[in-house]
Amino acid sequence: MKSLYFFICCLICIPGTHSAFAQDSSTDSFHQSFRLLPQPQQITVFKEPGIAQGVLHAIYLEKGVRLPVLYSSLKTLTTVANPGKGVVTLRIAKLRQLPDAGEGYVLEVRSGQVTITAETQAGLFYGCQTLGQLVEDARDQRIDIPSCLITDYPDIAYRAVHWDLKYHIDSLSYYYQMIDRLAHIKVNALIIEFEDKLKYEKAPLIGASNAMSIQTIAALSEYAHERHIEISPLVQGLGHVPFILKHEQYKSLRDDSTSNWAFCALNPGTYDLQFALYEDAIKATPYGKYLHVGGDEVGEIGKSALAKKSGMKPFELQMYWLKKVTDFAKQHHRIPIFWDDMIFKLSGLYRTTYDPSLSVDASRQLWQENRHQLDENLALFPGNCVFMRWNYGSQDLWGNLEALNWYKSKKLDAMAATAAQTNWMLMPRDHSNWEAIRGFNKITKEKGLDGILCTTWDDGSPHMETFMRGMYFFALSSWNTQVPDVAVVNTIFRHRFYGPAVSDARYEFQDQLENALSFWENMLVDEGDRNKSRRPFELIRLPDRNIPGEWRKKYRDKLTLAHIADEYYRTVQQKIAEVQAKAIRNQYHLSLLQQINEVQHYPIQLMFLLEAFDRQPVMDKTASVRDINAYVTRFNRIRKNFEHVFAQTRVLHNPDDYIIDASVSHANPANSMTTDWMYRFELGMNEKIRSWLTNFDY
Repeated sequence: MKSLYFFICCLICIPGTHSAFAQDSSTDSFHQSFRLLPQPQQITVFKEPGIAQGVLHAIYLEKGVRLPVLYSSLKTLTTVANPGKGVVTLRIAKLRQLPDAGEGYVLEVRSGQVTITAETQAGLFYGCQTLGQLVEDARDQRIDIPSCLITDYPDIAYRAVHWDLKYHIDSLSYYYQMIDRLAHIKVNALIIEFEDKLKYEKAPLIGASNAMSIQTIAALSEYAHERHIEISPLVQGLGHVPFILKHEQYKSLRDDSTSNWAFCALNPGTYDLQFALYEDAIKATPYGKYLHVGGDEVGEIGKSALAKKSGMKPFELQMYWLKKVTDFAKQHHRIPIFWDDMIFKLSGLYRTTYDPSLSVDASRQLWQENRHQLDENLALFPGNCVFMRWNYGSQDLWGNLEALNWYKSKKLDAMAATAAQTNWMLMPRDHSNWEAIRGFNKITKEKGLDGILCTTWDDGSPHMETFMRGMYFFALSSWNTQVPDVAVVNTIFRHRFYGPAVSDARYEFQDQLENALSFWENMLVDEGDRNKSRRPFELIRLPDRNIPGEWRKKYRDKLTLAHIADEYYRTVQQKIAEVQAKAIRNQYHLSLLQQINEVQHYPIQLMFLLEAFDRQPVMDKTASVRDINAYVTRFNRIRKNFEHVFAQTRVLHNPDDYIIDASVSHANPANSMTTDWMYRFELGMNEKIRSWLTNFDY
């Protein structure tokens, strides 16, 4: 046993590169059959026998080792008193020169047995996740696991996913399932933005009647902790607080008496209330290291009488609030995290961090002119705070990188935040935001940031299941930032998420579905935004029966796009059916995407029916009118089918006593009592068509 340990240590000391593989036929075969997510840092494949599929039957715990939570393919292993053939040995020992000893591990498959060595229980847990994937692939393909040595550790220490419960709540069982899925891909932290979905005990008015109790979330936190996921809370302030300030009782705390968006930074009652919410959120997340205090997108600051009387500048007011809440966090043994955009907005630098149309020279000029505002206010920056630099699509911009450089130069702690979901409706786009996720993970490692958060925003309120590919991409590129090209990443995802039988590129359909949704967004409107529920939109015109061809001419471009979208629809429909027939895992996910495909196709088919009407001679339109009427009537069935699947894990409606935020400027569609928000344009168009159809005798 000692000789094996010495052998492992010697191998670890050999210099290597990320995902370094010996280039021989056995290694090539390994990568064709075993697609691990995230990819280990180093794999060496040996030509001697490994372990036959189905042979592993037991687990041996060396002294001082606790049995980690085991999943699926390892769950049936029984503990035994000695190592041997078909046994997994778990060992805690010193691993020299392993860059991350906290979560790193060495996994060896040789001579019919497996040994996982780590310095911590977390390392053993992650080694078991890798072994579980090896066993899963061997079982699914009825092949042996080759003899190999895997040396692995994360490039980024803090790899967090964000849940935004702003406009919805899911079933509790689904949250537990999500914890398991995230743990399996080595995500080690979760930040939950509770909004009003936590039943606050110290401010009971704020929690919705369907909110989860502190005890419920504490139990979820315990479950996550056992799986090496640390849950921390996010409770918004200084802005983003309509869920609080919409209540009559708290109107006196507003910065602007006409708006429920932001607190007055100088009202002592602001802190009495915020601290009460923080205390409850901390109680609900007993294993959390952080307290995310929000602080972003406050808008204009300093409208209250107290603020005006003080003479304080907006920057001073923002940082006064930040100092108060960070001091609270420190007193309660939490590290505060702060969205940092207001720092740069109030210093005239924010555009440089997000606007790709701004040239590097222009960005440099703005920093040259305005950097002094940051430097001169440095004393206002709390030293016990993590400044979260969020960017969801232009992370490589010079100004974004310069902001991170400024933090480093001032010895301020910083984290990154990317996104698997921003404000897209129905599901994410842009290849599940792969490039943004990959890019900011790479920057996080290169700049030595404290960690990275993958946000999943509820503004468009898609089903959380639609974020899974983005979260898998995040897990893959945050553990090992040296990632393969996007085609290989897609292959790994399909293999891991659905099963080896659909890893081939011919089964790719999600990119096409995301592309189709870009046509769905505005197909039925001349002007409007699905994401702005209380702003007017202008539906497309309907054909004039007396002027055939005019409608087709007006909407020629839309019809061209509709035909492209229709091709996407049919391709996706066929491929989902093929994947459903072969997938081993995640059939519910496929059912949901199948229904999304049907919903997004409704406007497309409607355009074709209106086009057919416009082609018919003036006196021969009866058949077209009947077809249009039948299709509009069919929409209720499309909606019902979609919501049936959607509601299997998500609560569709707010409770009857829920108070909707009535403000217009910050309204989002899902801030509603019904599900009509998901089909605003379709419902409006159907009503318009029904009225139009009264002009016909059919």
